[in-house]
Amino acid sequence: MKRAMGLLKWIYFCSLLGISACERAAPAPAGLSANVVARFKGGVVTQEEVLRESQRLPPGLRVRFEQGTGREEFIRSMVDKRLLALEAERLGLTQDPEIRRQVRELEERLTIQALLAREEKAAGAPTDQEARAYYQGNVERFAQPERLRIARILVSVPPGSPRSAWGQALQRAEGLRRRIVVGGESIAKVAEAGDGPERTRGGELGLLARGEFGGAALEKAALALKKPGEATAVIEEPAGAVILVLLERQAARVPPFEEVREVVLGQMAPMLQRRVFEQVLTRLRKEASVELPSGGARAAASAGTDTVAQH
Repeated sequence: MKRAMGLLKWIYFCSLLGISACERAAPAPAGLSANVVARFKGGVVTQEEVLRESQRLPPGLRVRFEQGTGREEFIRSMVDKRLLALEAERLGLTQDPEIRRQVRELEERLTIQALLAREEKAAGAPTDQEARAYYQGNVERFAQPERLRIARILVSVPPGSPRSAWGQALQRAEGLRRRIVVGGESIAKVAEAGDGPERTRGGELGLLARGEFGGAALEKAALALKKPGEATAVIEEPAGAVILVLLERQAARVPPFEEVREVVLGQMAPMLQRRVFEQVLTRLRKEASVELPSGGARAAASAGTDTVAQH
């Protein structure tokens, strides 16, 4: 257990260094003594800082550091990071030209991202008219193909089983099939007798379109079903003997704008970001009276623009 916690601490510590490389320890502001969770020569760690750092962790890792010994290890790791930073500063590493260059580049990148985020916020969301125009101009992107809601009943056959095992599985699957098509039993009830994980949800696999059935034989058999309640013949698949039952057939359709409004806005976002980016650059270039001496310089500037645009 102790070894596992040490490994988790190391994982956290490495991510902490990657995310917070430019943060520096600072004395706690006056009035925060009640929130101090750790002290060391040169600084403190506050509850607010612990909360901020913990929010950066993946949920599965975060829960391990929220209380008890896990929380203590989390705080100790924060102190360790501060001690390392202070030692590096004492040795003058913060003035190393290469480190200063990287810090400047990181600061430049972050401030550019902040500038563009501010400009995008100021530009506002697309109007309803703009969103509808995008939808109409790209309606094929929102078209939904024909989809089938399918239930599956699987009689599994372990890999390497003899043919006799397959014979027994096929016979059992046919019996389950007959309970549906001849006996009229509910699909959910019969599915409980299957071996696949879908047996706990009435055999349902959900809505499937062409290319989503997991194999050509399964797709061909499923698409041949016309009415809800119809079942395929028993199909041999690598996992075992399979029966598919049609629960619902949804025709291909183009959903109305109101139904896919959020999807439309999501698809428009990169285009709008690019528009804001170009508008900002056009304004700044004009204000700066930019002059490029040659075609080569223009090409280089264009390449740089594309790099910055990926914010």
